[in-house]
Amino acid sequence: MTTLPEDTRFQFLLVGAGRSGTSLLTALLDQHSQLAVGFEVGSIAYLRGRELEDEPQRLFAQRTGAFVDACLQAAAASDAALWGNKVTTEQLAGLNKHNWYHVPPLNILQAFFNEALAGVRVIYLLRDGRACIQSKLSRTQQSLEQACESWRYAVEVYEFLQSRPDTLFLRFEKLVANPEGELARVLDFLGLDFEPSIVSAKSTMHPGMPPAYRRQGIDPARGIDVDADHPCVPLIRDALQRAGYLPE
Repeated sequence: MTTLPEDTRFQFLLVGAGRSGTSLLTALLDQHSQLAVGFEVGSIAYLRGRELEDEPQRLFAQRTGAFVDACLQAAAASDAALWGNKVTTEQLAGLNKHNWYHVPPLNILQAFFNEALAGVRVIYLLRDGRACIQSKLSRTQQSLEQACESWRYAVEVYEFLQSRPDTLFLRFEKLVANPEGELARVLDFLGLDFEPSIVSAKSTMHPGMPPAYRRQGIDPARGIDVDADHPCVPLIRDALQRAGYLPE
């Protein structure tokens, strides 16, 4: 497996469930003068394995190694002081296929975050599952059950990372309500100064974002637009409670 060189500019990873605001956060940070952030570089091709022929005996090492190599190459090609990448937890779940072939199973999250990416800072963005799932259902063909299972895995990743050093946690709801304050937290975590220009209509129209995600400015109402009685609630109630979105 690839060992990260000490002088690489690949320094951080943005992680969150699909439709949790990771594209927005990536677009904003990519406008900083000292940062470049990739929109899912190598994640579908390698974490999901779309461009690899599976090697069952070493599937985790194969996929993770290819992903890290892609990140290192993109970082080396960048002129920015720091380079990062964003991935979704759905893409990360592609590594779980390794355990189809292996007993006892590998602790995928431990091996990925604490071994393969040891020393890489992680920024985890969490969003209320009711809003995430509704967004998935409105934009994809997946079933309610599939969307719920994906968000439950995002909470599993969130819980794992609670004990990991070099990890910062954000909430989508706070990011859209107070973008300057939350971005200042992220930049302090990365050792950089806040630049007001990163919060602009230009940032939220970033060409790296899918066209359907682009919009003029940041709408704080998106953080409170939650259907409290969404049909997903019985399927994810315990995960909502563990993530602090419902009282226990």
